[in-house]
Amino acid sequence: MTTQFTRSHRYELVHGEDSDFIAYQLHFGDGVWRTVSTWMIPPTALAE
Repeated sequence: MTTQFTRSHRYELVHGEDSDFIAYQLHFGDGVWRTVSTWMIPPTALAE
């Protein structure tokens, strides 16, 4: 039985110290995912 990998991209949430990021990654085979783009999610202002 042969299993074929059909998902070629994914989005990953990455937590940073000051803000969070969304990473868009492409699958290149053999378990290798490569980040091709990132977007910063700015921190929200805390209400005082």
